[in-house]
Amino acid sequence: MDDRPDEPFDEVFEPFELEDKPTGETRRTAPRSVEPPAPRSGGGRGGPPTGVPCPSCGTLNPPFNRHCDSCGARLSQAPLPVAPQPMLRTTAGARALMVLAGVILTVALLALAVNVFRGGDGTAESTTTSSTTTVVLDIVELQPIRVDCSSELASYPCEALIDDDPDNSWNAREGGVGTEITFLFSPPVQIAEVILYNLDDTERFERNARIKGVEIVIDDLPQATIAELEDTNEPQRVQLRSLRTSSVTVTITSAYPGQTYEGKEPFKELALQEIAFYGRVSPETTGG
Repeated sequence: MDDRPDEPFDEVFEPFELEDKPTGETRRTAPRSVEPPAPRSGGGRGGPPTGVPCPSCGTLNPPFNRHCDSCGARLSQAPLPVAPQPMLRTTAGARALMVLAGVILTVALLALAVNVFRGGDGTAESTTTSSTTTVVLDIVELQPIRVDCSSELASYPCEALIDDDPDNSWNAREGGVGTEITFLFSPPVQIAEVILYNLDDTERFERNARIKGVEIVIDDLPQATIAELEDTNEPQRVQLRSLRTSSVTVTITSAYPGQTYEGKEPFKELALQEIAFYGRVSPETTGG
């Protein structure tokens, strides 16, 4: 506890003065009006005052001052420089999209350049495009120079298979299963398909045995082509893809047996009217 006697609040504190002058009174006096200091001269002796006047107190300040030496007010009233806007920051997703767009654009430009390069000579391409690209061949009927059969009848010789005469046909003995038919070509050929023609005459077609299963071997490919024919006198097609073929061997692996026709007994022989080959002469032979 403070043992000092109670004193009036305004007598405890002494008034604060800007200048160090002794105070003779203990009571607060009325505030005095403060006049602004006279502007300081920045010019030479006897010349007009120079400098930047303070907008607040009027004091002249050197031109390089930014604040008043007297009251501290800011001298320049020009707006402060504005900081540049920060650069936009992209997210990871936006960067990924930008990279993807760049890759797509690059691929498109490369594809365009390849197409222009390939098509720049002005020649038409000889390919047909679907799911795969296939070379368009000039398909023609190929004529073998010779045909040999392991089984035949004198009245129905093996040569009837390539004579293009519908009135002639070939017959093989004992149902024809296991019979080999060999065709020779010169010059070598590229074979696209083989067409087997059964007899047109309904009676002879049904009474004779017909080819069912075949195995086709060509001399320029290691694997045989296996096919099963329908029991009809419509043309039977077998696809081949030879490159440079000189020899084709057709082996009969199974047959449809002859049938009774209007009370007439079936024949034991197998009959076939013709075999035709389609493709083109090998380009290595013709220089094409």
